[in-house]
Amino acid sequence: MSSDTSVPIKVSFSFYPSDVEALNTQTLGLRRLGAAVRRGTVLRALIELTSETEMFAAAVLLHRDYAAKTGPRETDNIADIPTVDLPPRLIEKLDRVITDLADKNITANRAYVVRATLRTAPKPASWAPAVKKFLRDFPRRPRTKSAAKPKRHGKS
Repeated sequence: MSSDTSVPIKVSFSFYPSDVEALNTQTLGLRRLGAAVRRGTVLRALIELTSETEMFAAAVLLHRDYAAKTGPRETDNIADIPTVDLPPRLIEKLDRVITDLADKNITANRAYVVRATLRTAPKPASWAPAVKKFLRDFPRRPRTKSAAKPKRHGKS
């Protein structure tokens, strides 16, 4: 078995209804601004374009909000589990943020970091130019079978 670092890995994220709504809002807003995106592309762009520091800050703010809340962190059930093909370097980026959060005694997983980042994402008009550049730099892969089939990776 080879360890090809260019082969994308399928990663799934558990989303609550508010996260699904935020993702749909971002996707539709970016489409209206001329970016040919699907929900998975929006998540890939968000993970690519958001710095580790911004992801860390978003997760800390989400943790603060959860800590101030009485009862469960979320009252809704999981509404969707989007799956995204990520290059290993982006998975490593998310994992570094998780490690930094753990150093501050904040327990998180990849889904937590992505949800926090999505909830603090700029309005589509603010980052549409960056998304269009992302699409030029990292074109979408067709949904058909390709020579480099993504690896499967567990849910986060």
